Amino acid sequence: MIQRYSILIYALGAYATASINLLYIMGFLAELYVPKNITDGTQGELWTAIFIDVGLLWLFGLHHSITARTWFKKIWTRFIPPPIERATYLYMTAVMTGLLILLWRPIPITIWQVDNEVLKGTIYAAYLLIWSLMLLATFQFGHFGFFGLKQAWERFRNKKAASASFSARWFYGVVRHPISLCWMIMPWITPHLSVGHVVFALGMTSYILIATPFEEMDLIGELGDKYRHYRKNVPAFIPFARKKQVTAQIEPAE
Repeated sequence: MIQRYSILIYALGAYATASINLLYIMGFLAELYVPKNITDGTQGELWTAIFIDVGLLWLFGLHHSITARTWFKKIWTRFIPPPIERATYLYMTAVMTGLLILLWRPIPITIWQVDNEVLKGTIYAAYLLIWSLMLLATFQFGHFGFFGLKQAWERFRNKKAASASFSARWFYGVVRHPISLCWMIMPWITPHLSVGHVVFALGMTSYILIATPFEEMDLIGELGDKYRHYRKNVPAFIPFARKKQVTAQIEPAE
C-alpha cells in the first residue's frame, strides 16, 4: 500500500513539475512573468551565443528523442518501474529545461517590435491559442498518460495497464505531428521578435525535421502498414497538403 501511494504521489509531483515547466517556457518566450526570459542577461559574441543556444536546443531535443525510443524504454524499465517511467521522464525534462534556460545566451537584437496595445494583445492571444491547441492535442491520445498520471493510477488501483491509442481525426487528421508544429510556430508569435527568438525557432525546427523520421520509423515498426497508410494520407506538418483523410486507430510514439 505504501508503495502504491508513493508511486501516485511521485506521478502527481511529475505532473505538477511538467505543468510549471511548460508555464515557464511560455513566459520565457513571451518575455513575461518569469525571472529569466529569452532576452535577459549579458549579450556576448554573436556567433558564440548562436552556437551555444542551438547546442542547448539540440541537447534538449535529443533527450526527448532518445528516451522516447522503444529500445531505450526496454533498457530504462529494467531500473525504473514502468508505472513511473513516464513521470521520471518528466522530471528529467524539467532538469533539461532548467539547463536550457540557465545557460541560454541572450541575443536581444530586435527584428521587430510591436508597440500598438491592440495589436500586441492580438499577438498574445494568438500565442495563447497555439499553446491551447498543443494542450488539446494531448487529450486526443491520452493527456494523463502523456503526463504520467494514468500509469501511476492504474498501478494504484492494481489494474492492468491499457494500451494507449488515438483516432487519426481532428488535429491528427490534419497533420501527423501537431505538437511539434506548435513548437515550430510558437517562437515567431511575439510582439518583440529578437534574434534570440529566431535562433530558438530555427534550432527547434531543424531538430524536429531531422528527428521526426526516426520517430516515425519506430511507429512503422510497431504498427506496420496501418501507420504507413496514415503517413501516406496525412501530411507531417503542412495542414491540408493532402486532401485524403484517414480515421485509423493508431498508437502514439510518445
